[in-house]
Formats: sequence, structure tokens, C-alpha cells
Amino acid sequence: MLSVNFKKTLSNLCLDIAFEIPKYSYSFILGPSGAGKSLTLKIIAGLIKSKNASIKWDGKEIGKLPPEKRQIVYLPQNLALFPHKTVYENIIYTFKSRHLSINKDLVEKVIEEFQISRFLNRYPQNLSGGEKQRVALARAIVAQPRVLLLDEPLSSLDFHLKMHLIEFLELLKKDFHITVIHVTHDPLEAIKLAEKLFILEKGKIVFQGHINELFQAEITGFGQRILEVLKRLKISLNGI
Repeated sequence: MLSVNFKKTLSNLCLDIAFEIPKYSYSFILGPSGAGKSLTLKIIAGLIKSKNASIKWDGKEIGKLPPEKRQIVYLPQNLALFPHKTVYENIIYTFKSRHLSINKDLVEKVIEEFQISRFLNRYPQNLSGGEKQRVALARAIVAQPRVLLLDEPLSSLDFHLKMHLIEFLELLKKDFHITVIHVTHDPLEAIKLAEKLFILEKGKIVFQGHINELFQAEITGFGQRILEVLKRLKISLNGI
């Protein structure tokens, strides 16, 4: 269980967050620009400090630990791949940076699952957007995090490529024991992947629950707009 509870004020935003999610689940945070989605992830990861933040894993407080000790990986929107390293060197970076022996079984499994063996010797600038996304996800997974935080990982992709990448994100649920929090403004990603949904507006969670519960919820503002989109998506996905 991941338990998160904190308050943080930055400029004109007062972030007041409290939620729990089970292990090995795939949760989404949806919200408009400026709602505090990325800030929430960065506080959980320890990249931004919040004096009274409580971040617990299985009841143990990890919010006082430095980022590298939390076993939480934050994947930013720009992916942060090293341009001077090959795909393979990017993937194994976590072992090199920690002076650890490479877990070859894990690395080979990730390479196979994410279908990136054919461009292991390329550099990031020679990859497509979808290929870069898969490499960044592979590098995050081999770090063996408890929690993987995805900050709008599909925002720069067109519809068809986004749907293709969603298939790889589903691997995080099926084949790897990772708790995922995925930030987005696109309900399509949530309807395909979410086990639990949080809607964030003006720094506060205005809805949390299974995505199907949103259809019975009394909700306004951005949440209402999300609900309308989800209704249209359900009709489309059901082929009606």
C-alpha cells in the first residue's frame, strides 16, 4: 500500500493531497493544466520537498528519505534519455550509476517485452517518439522501483501511436510488479488502463475511485468535462 498525505503551497496554488493505492495497481491522476498533477508526483518522488509530507509504503514512512532511497522512479514528460548514450547504455544506466552488477535476466526480459532489441545500438536522436517512450520505460523498469510515476508519458504522440504505446503500458500491470501512478489530461489513457482514478482540480482531489464509479458520482467543473468525454469514449470503444 502506498499512502500519500501532504500540503504544499507554491505561488498561487495550494496543494492538499491525501490518498492510498494498493500495491501493483495502475492509478491515474487527471486534471487541467495548473491543477498540481506534476507537482504531486515530484513530491512523492522527493524531487520537491514538502515539510510535513507523509509518504508511506506498507506503513513505513519513506517521505523523509532522499529520492534515491525511496525506490520510486519519476519519468518526466521529456523522458530525460541520455543523448550521448546508446539505447542499451541508457537501459543499464541504473546498474552503472550504482556500481552494481547488471541483472542480465531482467534486462533481457525488458528488452524482449518492449520489443527494442533491433535498435539497442542507436542513440536517442535516431529514434521515433514511440521508440523513445519504450526505451524510457525500459530504463525505469530495470531500476526495479516500488512505484513508477509517469508524467504525461503519451502527451506528445498522435492517436494511433498512443494506442500502440498503451499496449506496452499494460505490460506494467501484467508482467512487472510495479505500482504505477500515471498523470494525464487525456481520459482515453485512463479508460484503457486505470484501476483507480483521481481527479485533481485547483490542488484538491475532487473524485477518487474506480473509473466506473465516476458515472454515478455527483461532480462538477473539470470532473464533469472528464465524465462527458468518458461517456463518449465508452460508446466509441463499445462500437455503438
